[in-house]
Amino acid sequence: MPINLQEHEKLVLQIVYEFLNKNREFNIQKVIPFIHSRIRHTSINLNYQGIYEVLNSLLKKKILVEGSKLSRNDILKNKTRKLIYNFIQENPGTHFSKITKELNLSNHVVVWHLSMLLKFNFIKKNSIDNNEVFFDIDMNQLDVELIYYKNHEKSREIITYLKENNIGVSKTRIAEDLHIHINTLSKYLIMLENLRIIYREKIDKNYLYFIETSYELEETFTI
Repeated sequence: MPINLQEHEKLVLQIVYEFLNKNREFNIQKVIPFIHSRIRHTSINLNYQGIYEVLNSLLKKKILVEGSKLSRNDILKNKTRKLIYNFIQENPGTHFSKITKELNLSNHVVVWHLSMLLKFNFIKKNSIDNNEVFFDIDMNQLDVELIYYKNHEKSREIITYLKENNIGVSKTRIAEDLHIHINTLSKYLIMLENLRIIYREKIDKNYLYFIETSYELEETFTI
């Protein structure tokens, strides 16, 4: 996911790399005079305020992070961090324990690399069903929730059941057949309705649940 930079941003960034080779971390107040000393005898028209504005733009784009020696270009050079990032891209909505288990990494290693991926805006985290999950920065929350609930054990069970009994089933019947507590079932039915995977219809004073036709077609062409 490349980020477009203006010419002044590219130039300033190159000088910042030079600064970081000699300093332990990025500090905007210290780097401004360093940059100014490099460009004051050139044709580049940037005063202290102009340099500050360019640096602020790079910070907003998460190309640089205050207090870090790393820049965005460095983040995926680390093999373990790239492995974690690729895993999250391939498994959007994944949670911390799954990353550690599937990649056979220790907790503290995963915590560190996730913090760097979050800090430089490669990934986002959010809470779904009281679980903290991670996903690529370019994905929207609704798509992540859709993937999460399609792959979740209980919701997958409900979806499969309704696909096999797509003639309209009451909440009580679903709870009895799947041995799920009615309160737990209600929570998942609401989620699946909001994601337009299922819908309910009032028939003879009873609410019955069905699989959305569009979801069935989507599943058919995905298999």
